[in-house]
Amino acid sequence: MSDPGVSHFESAGTRKRRTETVSTKLTPEEACELEQASLAAGKKMAEWMRDVLLGSARNNRFAEGRDAILLTEIVGIQLFLMNVLAPLTRGELVSADEYESMIRAVQADKARTARELVARRLRPAGE
Repeated sequence: MSDPGVSHFESAGTRKRRTETVSTKLTPEEACELEQASLAAGKKMAEWMRDVLLGSARNNRFAEGRDAILLTEIVGIQLFLMNVLAPLTRGELVSADEYESMIRAVQADKARTARELVARRLRPAGE
């Protein structure tokens, strides 16, 4: 299939020829629903479906990246809380230098820890 991230236009405004076809089966009701949506958008059904499918694929790709960033920050908060609360629960005080050191360590480790967490969760059971 063609790369959806590649522009459909070449230099000097020459349109790149579309050669790939994808298909799906629909109920008559689903087909009617799609036809109404394409008419409401003022587009031919094939053009509207291509726009909707590519838009969804591109949004999902963006969301996956955003989700990874969000997970990394959540893991960072978890690491920070574990590092700060552990001495406090033992009745120990945390000095300003120790606190700064914890922050630096969390910043350095959070992305790696998030990747490891995801890898462990995606690993098939029994491995």
